[in-house]
Amino acid sequence: MQLKLALGVLAISQVANADTGFVSKVQVYADSDHTTVISPLVQGTADVTPETTVTLGYVADVVSSASVDVVSQASATTIHDTRQQASASVVQTIGSLKLHGGYSYSHENDYLSNSLNAGLDQELFDKNTTLSLGYSLSLNDVGRSGDLNFSRGLDNHGVSASWTQIVSPTLVTQVTYELGYASGFQSSPYRFVPVRMNVDAAPELWVMETDPSTRMRNAFVLGVNRAIGDDSSVQADYRYYFDDWGITSHTLGLRYFTHLTHDLELRLRERFYTQGSASFYQENYTTVTKYITFDRELSSLWSETLGAKLSYLLTPHLEAELKVDIFYFKYAEFAPLTSRTGTNTGLGLALTY
Repeated sequence: MQLKLALGVLAISQVANADTGFVSKVQVYADSDHTTVISPLVQGTADVTPETTVTLGYVADVVSSASVDVVSQASATTIHDTRQQASASVVQTIGSLKLHGGYSYSHENDYLSNSLNAGLDQELFDKNTTLSLGYSLSLNDVGRSGDLNFSRGLDNHGVSASWTQIVSPTLVTQVTYELGYASGFQSSPYRFVPVRMNVDAAPELWVMETDPSTRMRNAFVLGVNRAIGDDSSVQADYRYYFDDWGITSHTLGLRYFTHLTHDLELRLRERFYTQGSASFYQENYTTVTKYITFDRELSSLWSETLGAKLSYLLTPHLEAELKVDIFYFKYAEFAPLTSRTGTNTGLGLALTY
């Protein structure tokens, strides 16, 4: 049995042309903070010519939440919302060069987003080396439900560069650098921050959350993919992140792929994440400051995710998959929620021909 290396972690799936096909999936997220998200997805891909591949997609997120992010003085009820996104992308091959670009439109009750991306991949040295460059732009309008006068803008820019190297027939490595810049409204229009003498005292007043209007992000990613025999492979990656809000984070990922039978593949995954808090974050604010936040994701935290996925080839052209992820988050400086657990499950079908 010949092993097909799984290179998703290395983000180099663009090295080979996609088959014409159709994907349909549904994913369900649920956590102990009273949030549920159901996400159906459909996507079609077609090789319109030997050199041109076009992809169209649609995904929706149906959200129901009564988390501490929305249950506050400003919003004391369960929220329900639906985000819908349509996307289109194209890949053009010109010899050893691949050009790709895409556009997506996303809309929900209080958020509108238009996103563009473009990039190129250049193969070198008998296709053993691939150099990639990418750029993305997201233009967003932030609103607030029930308030027609509230409208804020948020622009996100992203640049990435990567070097993928086939070291041997069984070993692939990749180095990636990512740069991001955001400008505009980056707070939540629904989060209000309690100002009080201590975390156990009653709030003296509530202040609308205010984050800095700009944010510069940097990340370095190292990835490796190693085949083990004819039926298995191991992927590992490490991501180091830092930004000008003072947050530094480390992410370790590990995935193991193996064929249990000729048609049945098992993927096991583990992801560990840890970060420090933003420089302006405080567990409790005793006075109103220039930047004030009630965002637990800006506090110091760590998380652990364990998951499994089964992919079964029903026919030579039809594959079914079932995945289950279990996660745990620990917040060291967020009194309303010290930890969070949950699951992320998915079921899908992929048709290729």
